[in-house]
Amino acid sequence: MLSPTVARVASTALVLSAGIVDAFWRLECDGSVGVARIDPLMDFGGVSDHVHVIKGGSAFTPTSTGDDLLKSKCQSCGVGQDKSAYWAPPLYHQADDGTFTLVPEKPPFKAYYELNTGSTSDGKAQKVEAFPNGFQMISGNNHRRNTTLSGPDPSDFAGPFTDESNSEREQRAIGFNCMNYGHNGSPAKNEPTLYRHSLPEKSWLDANCPDGIRLELQFPSCWNGDMDGGDKHKSHVAFPNWINGGDCPAGFDRRLPSLMYETIYGTDQFIGKGGKFVVGNGDPTGYGYHGDFIAAWDEGVLQQAIEQCTDMGGEMRSCGVFEFPDNTASCTLENLPSELEDEDTSGPMQSLPGDCQVQPGPEPATKGPGGSGSSSGGKSSGSDTKSSSDGPKAPVVAPVVKDTSKSSDKEEDAVVPQVQNKAADNYQAPAANPPAPAPSPTTTSPPVANVLPAGKVASTSIYTVGNVVYENVVIVEEVTTTEGAAKEKRTPEAKVKRHGHRHHHARDHGMGGRRLH
Repeated sequence: MLSPTVARVASTALVLSAGIVDAFWRLECDGSVGVARIDPLMDFGGVSDHVHVIKGGSAFTPTSTGDDLLKSKCQSCGVGQDKSAYWAPPLYHQADDGTFTLVPEKPPFKAYYELNTGSTSDGKAQKVEAFPNGFQMISGNNHRRNTTLSGPDPSDFAGPFTDESNSEREQRAIGFNCMNYGHNGSPAKNEPTLYRHSLPEKSWLDANCPDGIRLELQFPSCWNGDMDGGDKHKSHVAFPNWINGGDCPAGFDRRLPSLMYETIYGTDQFIGKGGKFVVGNGDPTGYGYHGDFIAAWDEGVLQQAIEQCTDMGGEMRSCGVFEFPDNTASCTLENLPSELEDEDTSGPMQSLPGDCQVQPGPEPATKGPGGSGSSSGGKSSGSDTKSSSDGPKAPVVAPVVKDTSKSSDKEEDAVVPQVQNKAADNYQAPAANPPAPAPSPTTTSPPVANVLPAGKVASTSIYTVGNVVYENVVIVEEVTTTEGAAKEKRTPEAKVKRHGHRHHHARDHGMGGRRLH
C-alpha cells in the first residue's frame, strides 16, 4: 500500500555528524514514494519478508537498477537530477493487545552527502568521487539483535576506531537520537549524532523525548572500485576509522561521498499508550536497523556538485548545480507489485507486514515467512491476492546464490542479482602526498553554558579537529502546518565558513561552531 503524505509537524536540522566533515549538503525528501515489501537488493524479483519506507525515484520496483530509476516520472526528494533510491524499514508501535501501527514520520527525511576526505592505508590523499550510476550498497545487518561493541551505550563519540573491525564500525554507524526541543521553559536537550546505537525502551522515550526519535544510518565511504559487493552488497565498501570520515583500510583506496540517512519518527504521538516500538523488520532492539541505496543521478551532475558545492551550510538550495522539482511530496510508486496492492502497511493490524515476527534476540534473527512472493500478514481484513506469477519478471542478469561459508555474519538466505562489477574507467589514482595529521580522539566533552536564544529549537553535534573539539549548533523555528496548507518557511541556516583549517567558525544567523576546549 502506498503511504499517505504525512502532515509536516516540525523540522530540525543536523549540522555535522560525529567525526570530521569537510563540506556537505542535505538532500531533503518531503514524502515517500511508498511503504511496501520491496527490496531489489536482497529480494530481487520477489517480495521482501519485511517492509521498507522508500524515498527517491518513482520507478522503484523489485527489479530496479540505476538505469531503471533514471526513467522515473517523479521523485520524492528535492533535487531534480537525482532519481536514486533510498530505503530502510520504518518504525511501528506494538500495542499491549499485540496490534501494530505505523509510526508517522516528521518530514523531511534527509540524506546527507558529506564530502569527507582522508588518506589511504599507505598515506595517499583521497579525492571524493561521485557514485557511478547503478552503484548499490547496504549499511547495517537485518539479522543483528545484539552488539559486540565494548563500553556503555550511549557513550560520547571517541574515535578514531583504529583497531575495530568493519563489523564493529558498522554497529557504530547506527544512531537513535532523542528529540527534545525544550518545552514550558525547560531547555532543549540535544544528543550528538550516532550517539546511541540501540532503540531505547518506550517508557524512557515517553519520559525523555517529547518530540520523537531520530533514526540515523551512516553508510561506508571507502571503496574498492566495484559496483556491487556480492550477495550482501557490502564487500566493495568499508568504513573509515572515524565512521563518517578519516582514513580508509587497505584495499579500499577510493573515496565516495559519506551518505547518511536521517528520519524523525513521531513516537511522541504514542506517549502514555503502553506497548513498545519495533522496527519493521521485527527488531525491538534497534541493532538490526539497516538501509539500502541504489545510485541514479543524471550523468555528471553529482561529480559537478562535489566539486562546486563545498560550503559548510548544508542547504541543498545553495548549490547552483541542482534543479528543484515541485511535486516531491505527492510522488508515488509507478508500479506496485500486484500481490502487494491490498497489503496494509499502516495498521492497526494483527502482525507486521509479511507476517514478519518480532525477534528480540540476542541470537541472530531468522528470515521471516513473508518473503519470496508471499503476501501473508499485515492485513487489517481478509482479501484475495493475485498470483505471484503476475509480478515482476525474472532478473535479466544471472543470479548469484548466497554462500554462507564466507562470512560469520548471518544474512538473508536470498537469491540476488550481481550487477556488472566494474570500476569506473576514468578513475585516476591520487598523487602520493604526506598523510594529513590524524584527528585526536576525545573521550569526553566539557560542559558548555547554554547560550541559545529563548524560543528557538537547537540541534547540536560535536566533532574534533586536531586537539580542538567543536560543537555545532543549529537553531530553527518550530512550526506547525496541516496537510494542504502552504509549505512553511524554514529559518535559514547560515553557512559555517571555513577559516584557518576550521580552527575558527563564524556564528551567523543562529548557527555557529562553539569551541569546547
